[in-house]
This record gives sequence, structure tokens and C-alpha cells, in this order.
Amino acid sequence: MNIDTSLDDRKDPKNNNNALVKLIKKCTAFLSADDEIKLRQKMIDLNRLYAIWNSDTDEDYPAEVYAAVAEMFASNVFRPLPPSSYMSADDDECAFDSGGIFGGAAEDLAAAEAAAIEFQQTAMAYQTFRAFVDRLAFDGDKAGPHMGRRFAGGLAHRLNAADMDERLTARDTMIRVRETCPLAQAGVLDAAVDELADFAYGYAPRHNGVHELLDFVADTVVYTDVSRPAVEKLSRVLLRLLKHQYLYSFKTKLIECIRALDSQHDGLIPKVLVFIMDIWKSHNVKTIVLLRTMVELYECCNKENWIKLQLPVVCHISKFFSDYDFQLAEESMNFWIRIMHENIKYWQGRKDDVRVVVNALKKVKRTHWNSDCVSMAKNLLKIMVMKKVIKDSCVEDPEEMFQEGKSKVINYYDYISQKILKPLVNHSKSTL
Repeated sequence: MNIDTSLDDRKDPKNNNNALVKLIKKCTAFLSADDEIKLRQKMIDLNRLYAIWNSDTDEDYPAEVYAAVAEMFASNVFRPLPPSSYMSADDDECAFDSGGIFGGAAEDLAAAEAAAIEFQQTAMAYQTFRAFVDRLAFDGDKAGPHMGRRFAGGLAHRLNAADMDERLTARDTMIRVRETCPLAQAGVLDAAVDELADFAYGYAPRHNGVHELLDFVADTVVYTDVSRPAVEKLSRVLLRLLKHQYLYSFKTKLIECIRALDSQHDGLIPKVLVFIMDIWKSHNVKTIVLLRTMVELYECCNKENWIKLQLPVVCHISKFFSDYDFQLAEESMNFWIRIMHENIKYWQGRKDDVRVVVNALKKVKRTHWNSDCVSMAKNLLKIMVMKKVIKDSCVEDPEEMFQEGKSKVINYYDYISQKILKPLVNHSKSTL
């Protein structure tokens, strides 16, 4: 039977659909590079499907066509990722130093060439699927049962692919499925969050597509209605990511995602600020990346919440003024002066609480090895006098007063830390 003739025969749509399903099924099996002739024919057939759906956008197909397309796409795209996708950085370095883990250079080159040939059908499957989904007559209700949670999970998993172009294509395909299939919206978000959770909780030591996952999650939160349980699950994963050793590599995207979630579901940013302080308190982790994260989130924090949080925040960052890492010391002092300037009336009425800052700055003057930090501390004290935050005759408190102010910041900070954050983050990955 001539497939082109049958598809052009408008008088018998049933035969057209049957012929189309047969053509789709011919493209379903994933072929190896050794099947050169079959692979060449498969690429021709995939191109034919692409041409059909790219030009014929208003055809109303039955459910069996949607089922066949979903099966074809899954078979060609949801392939196992190479072991390198799951390796830690140390494993990668060891593999490189030893000349690879899959054999000699010749074997590796042959395997890479075969993989490139095989990937052609995967790339074409993406393109063909998008042409089908982008049709004007695409019916999300018919597609929904065939693009459920398992389908979404396979697509989200491709965001760990080594090739950036594929990751971007997978992300955009997830967005398109979310937009066109109402039944798939919750599933694609859940799949993306689970993929992030594998990385956040250490089940995947590294992930190539953290940026793309965070992009997708932020976009979903802004443009769709997300249920409260989904928001809480996402919040747990985002908080967990703050503790990740590679936070520096995805900090900007994480902050964008937190801001997006907070803009739709107010209250996440205060939780994040308290969580960062809890990390500092319980793990004694003094990292500049966490401080910078706090500074960026400070800009978006609800003013009412910030008024309640700024005292414990200042108590924490004042401990960094005299840190041996001069960059951490400088940035923490810069953060303090910004907080003071933007909340000057608050601090002018907190003569007792500001002792923490005064003592910390005077400690820098006495003990810090870096002359720039010493000069900065002196200038900050002068500014505080000029702004009437402290008196010129302020006498330095004894060392035991260094933590003054802690007992006065229990209410809002402890409420978030103990009543909200603790049950929120004390979930294992298995309870997500």
C-alpha cells in the first residue's frame, strides 16, 4: 500500500488513520547503528511523519493515533543515560586520568560514533513529536491518558543528558506537553521535582540539567495553578538544594526559582533565610555562596517579614566580620551597612541590640589580619555614629556581651525554624 496515496485519500479517513498508525509503528523500534539499512529507512519515515504533521495541522485524529505517537516517542527518546551522567566529579577525574573506563581510545571512539548515529533517530523523534503536538487540532484530552506520570518521568530524566541541545529540547517539550495537556500538568511538575530531589538528596551525585529543571519549575509555578501539596514538596527540595556542595554552580537559577514560588505562594523567602541561618548554626558552615544567596533573597523579602527577621540575620552575619576569609568578612560588613541604611529608623531605636554589631566591628579593628577589613570596620563605626545608630562615647562591651540580642529574637525566627521549617525539611527523599 502506498502510504502517501492513502494519506491523501480524504474520502476514507479510517484507512488514512490505519495507514498512519502503521507508519508510526514502523518508527517505534529503536535501532542500533549496525542496522544501517533499516535505520536509513526509519529516518525517511520519521521525516515523512514530520512533513505530514507540519503541513496538515487541522486533522482530527482518533485516540489510537495519539497512543501510537506517545509510544513511538517514548521508545526513541527514553533511552538509558550513560554512566557518566551519574558520576561524581571525582569519578569523572579518575576516569579521565586512567584513559577512560570503557576501554581503549579506539573502542571509545567507535562507541561515540555509533552513539552519534543512533542519536539521529532520537533527535528526529523529538522533532516529529513536536510537530504533532504543535498542530492546531491537537487534542490534549485524547493525549492525556498516554502522557501521564510515567511519560513525564521519562522526559524529565532526559534533562540529565550530556548534550545541552537535547536538554533544552526536552525542557521545551515538557513545557509544550504541560500547556497542551491539562491532565499532564501535575505529572510533568511532579516528575521535574522528583528529578531535582534525586540530585538534592544525593541519589544522583551530579546532574547535567539542574539549570533546565529549575527553569521549568519556575516557569510552571508562574504560569499554572499548583496545588498546595505540590508547593510544599517543591519547597522541601529547594531548601535541600541550599545544602548541596555544588550550590555555587546553580545558585542563580535556584534563587530565580525561589523568587517565582514566593511570588505565587508568599512565605518561602523567610523560610529560606531562616534555613540558611540554621545551616550556619548547626553545621558551622561559613560559605560565601550562602551569604550571597541571603543577600539576593533579602531584596525580594516581604517588608513585614523582613522587619521580624533582620535582627537574627544581623546577629548571624556579624559573626563573619572577623572571619579569616577577608572576602567573606568584607561582604558580610557590606550587607550590614546596606541593612542599616535601608532600615535606619529601626536601628536607631535598637541601641541595645546593635551592641552585637559594634563588638564585632571592634573585634575586626583589634584582631583582623587584613588591613582593608580593619579600615572598613573603622569607617562603618564612624558611619553608625554619624547616622545616630550608636553614640560617639559608646564603650565596648565585655566579651560575654558579644552575643547580646540573641534572647530577644526568639519569636518569629523560632516560629519559622521550629514550627514550619523543621517538619518541612525533616523529610527523607522517600516521603516526597
